[in-house]
Parts: sequence; C-alpha cells; structure tokens
Amino acid sequence: MTQISWTLQSFRQILKSCIASRDLLAGKSLHAIYLKSLIPSSTYLSNHFILLYSKCNLLTTAHHAFNQTHEPNVFSFNALVAAYAKESLIHVARHLFDQIPQPDLVSFNTLINAYADRGDTLSALSLFREMREMDLVMDGFTFSGVITACCCDVGLIRQMHSLAILSGFDSYVSVKNSLLTYYSKNGILEEAERVFDGMGEEVRDEVSWNSMIVAYGQHKRGLEALALYRHMVHRGFEIDMFTLASVLTTFSCAEALSGGLQFHAKSIKSGFNKNHHVGSGLIDMYAKCGAGMSESRKVFEEIRGSDLVVWNTMISGYAQNKELSVEALECFRQMQRAGYRPDDCSFVCAISACSNLSSPSQGKQFHALAMKSEIPSNQISVNNALVAMYSKCGNLQDARKLFHRMPEHNTVTLNSIIAGYAQHGIGTESLNLFEQMLAANDETGEQEKEIMLAHHSEKLAVAFGLLFTKDGEPLLVVKNLRICGDCHNAIKLISSIAQRKITASMYAEAKLFQLGVPSESDFIPVFSMK
Repeated sequence: MTQISWTLQSFRQILKSCIASRDLLAGKSLHAIYLKSLIPSSTYLSNHFILLYSKCNLLTTAHHAFNQTHEPNVFSFNALVAAYAKESLIHVARHLFDQIPQPDLVSFNTLINAYADRGDTLSALSLFREMREMDLVMDGFTFSGVITACCCDVGLIRQMHSLAILSGFDSYVSVKNSLLTYYSKNGILEEAERVFDGMGEEVRDEVSWNSMIVAYGQHKRGLEALALYRHMVHRGFEIDMFTLASVLTTFSCAEALSGGLQFHAKSIKSGFNKNHHVGSGLIDMYAKCGAGMSESRKVFEEIRGSDLVVWNTMISGYAQNKELSVEALECFRQMQRAGYRPDDCSFVCAISACSNLSSPSQGKQFHALAMKSEIPSNQISVNNALVAMYSKCGNLQDARKLFHRMPEHNTVTLNSIIAGYAQHGIGTESLNLFEQMLAANDETGEQEKEIMLAHHSEKLAVAFGLLFTKDGEPLLVVKNLRICGDCHNAIKLISSIAQRKITASMYAEAKLFQLGVPSESDFIPVFSMK
C-alpha cells in the first residue's frame, strides 16, 4: 500500500469519526488540510465536510462547502436539503431540491417528511404524486411520511392505507405505526386498535407499543394504557425515554396526578428525568393534573439544554392555566431570547394566552410575528387560533377578514367563527356557516361524519338554539356521547355571555350551566337506559 493511499484511508477514518462525535474543531483542521490540496480532492470527501457542518448546525458553512464541491452529486444535495429541512427552512430546502438533476428516493423522502412535519399536506402530496408519475421506487418511509402529512384528513389517511395495502407497503412497521398514530389522533381508536392487533407480536417495535399507549391515553382509557405498558414490560421490551413519555401522556390525558407522580419517581431512578422527551411529559402532566406550574417549572429547570418542544410545553402549560397567561407570553419571549425560532405550536399557545387576557393588541403583534416567521402562511392551526382570539376579544371584523382570507377551513375554523357571530348577535351569517358545515358533513363518510359531529356538535347546537329561541329561555342539548372539555368550557362561556340556563345532557347524565356557572357536582341525573 502506497503512502498516499494510507494517508487517504486514515484521513477518511478520522473525518468519519469527527462527524460521528460532532468534533467541529478537529473537522475544521481536516478541512484546512483538504483545501490546501494535501489530500486529493473528491466529491466523496467534500460530501463528508458538508455532512460535518450540517450536523454541527452550521448551515452557512455547510452551504459554502457545498459550493466548493467541484462536481456535487445527489448525496451532496441531499445532505444540504436535510440540514435546511431540519432547521425548518423549507423554502431553501425546496429550492435546492429543484436544482437536483436526478433526485432519488432519499431526496423525495427528506422533503416529504419535512412538509409532513410542518403540516403542509398539499406540498407533500404533490411530491408523492410526482414520484408515482416518475415510477420512482418508494419505500415504507415514503408512505409513513405522506400519512403523517395527511394528519387531520381521515379520508386521505384511509386512501393512503388502501394504497399501502395494494402496493404491499402495509408490511412496513413504520407505515403501520403512522396509521395507528393518526387514526387515533383523529378519534378512530377502533381502527388504531385494529392496526395494532393486526401487526402481531413479532412485528411490533417499541414505537408501536408506545403509540398505542399514547392512543389509549388520548381517549382517556388509562386502564388499557397501563395494561398495555405492563404487557410490554412482560414481553421484555426495554423501557426507554419514549415509553416513559408515552405513559406520562396517558396520565396527563386522564388527569391522574398520583400515577404521574409514581412515574416521575421511576424516571428519576432510571435517569431519564432530565431527558427532553420525558421532561416534556412531566411538565405537561403537572400542568394538566392541577399540581401547579411551580412543579412544571422545577422540571423545566432540571432539563439539560431545553429544546423547542420543552419550551412549547411550558408555554402551553401557562396558557392552559388562564390566570398565568401573562407568564405564558413572558415564557414565549424568554424562548426567543434563548435563540429558538417559534413554530406553529408556539404561536397557537401564545395566541391562546392573548385570548385568555382579552388582549387583541398583543394578539395582533403575534399575528404579525407569525406572518414574518418561517411557518407556512396558510398554517391552519395558527389561523384557527387567531380567528378564535379575535372573536373572543370582540374584534369580529378582523376575525371575519382572516376567515375569508384563509385558503382552507376545517371544523375548528367554522366553530370559532360561528361562535363569534353568535356572540355578536349576527344570526344570518351564523346560520349560513352552520349550513355549510352540514353540507360538508354530507360529503364525508359515515364514520368521519360521526367523528366530526361527536367532537363539537354541542357548540353548534347551542349556537343554533340561541338564534331560534327568545332571550332568557333555557336550552336543552341532548347527545349520545360524553361532552368534551372544550365544549364544556365553551358552553359555560356562552351561558355567561347570553345569560341563559343551558343543560347539555347525554343518556345517563347532564351538565347544567346557569349563567356560566356549572352545578355543584357539575353533573345532574337525567334518566337511565333500562
């Protein structure tokens, strides 16, 4: 072996080691040697320097290294696209993607997943369609990325599920995990269970178990979640930070503080209490279970190098406790000063805090900041929060302007603007929108319609009742499902504003609101089914 080949082999090994350990100082030294032509140049080595700087979050330096590459190949582009996508600079990532002479599977998967993370369904589906037209070979990561991008559209998720089965990609555990997660998030727990049960013991991985535990937690099925956790332990799976975070989510959804405290102790014993994932779960659990934000703050301060998710969880915790909404906005500003770029979740929490404070002036500031930020201008979750904030703060004119400018609406959007119209006594437009919702429901499948109506139909019924009854008349709303917390709070608010006695009942029980104040136990008996 010649001296130069030995030197080149050693150089490659040291460079790979620098990338793996993110040793920037040593990596820069190697780059200097490389640029001085002491080592023969090659696209292979240039790509590794792009990768080094990307992993060290030095995007400008990584892009400079890319520009210095004489013959960049698809790997060169992919490394840079992934780096910009990771930092939520999706427009730069897309610009680079469009310059790739022949994008490969990794190129498409990287950008599809980037769009999915940002909730940009149309862009992700457009890329997926382009892949199919090019007859490009796909894999499980392609399908799981597109399913994630379909997040809130049950119809699209079902179509992707069918296509995955027809194409044979339903055998990928990543695809099944995505289906399980998003069926659950859209309220179809039975379908999520069917996917989980169909996987079989030999196929499920830790993500599958964790996702199903979270699914039970989201539907307040704490006993099933804990039983699944015990079964997972019995099967010999390693309990990692993701499992603990999943179980904590269950306690948060069920508002079960005692169980959460036990798992906090377990996380301390296992050393995961300072981990970002577990820390976020603990913060959320204490915030939702009534332990006070002081406990959440203690956990926050113990976490090593809080990331954006941890900050968002803290802001959300403050915003959920309405009397701490000022602290929520201060936490948002602290996050910015710490160098983190707000995402859609950050803005939704901050705008919710402005709504709690009845402060449209601060809400407008966050509206302007969101428009200037890197999040998509049509991010529906942020727009929904803004419509609700303007309506609640009495600024129906801006709520209406934003509503009509939004490129798409969902049930939450329509609920918010209908409530705003009802609050301001504008009956005709409220009814028109109500009819639009019913028409939209007629175009969906039966199960999707049931989910949409089960979530917020009480608010629609109350709005309809206010429009067609005389002032002061009591309202009775009857449904066959338990009233959710969001509708509980909304009806309480409407009762106070409209000065009406409102009873929202299900088959076995009812909630009585008298001028915004629930009855002593929050429940009164109605009748029992024999």
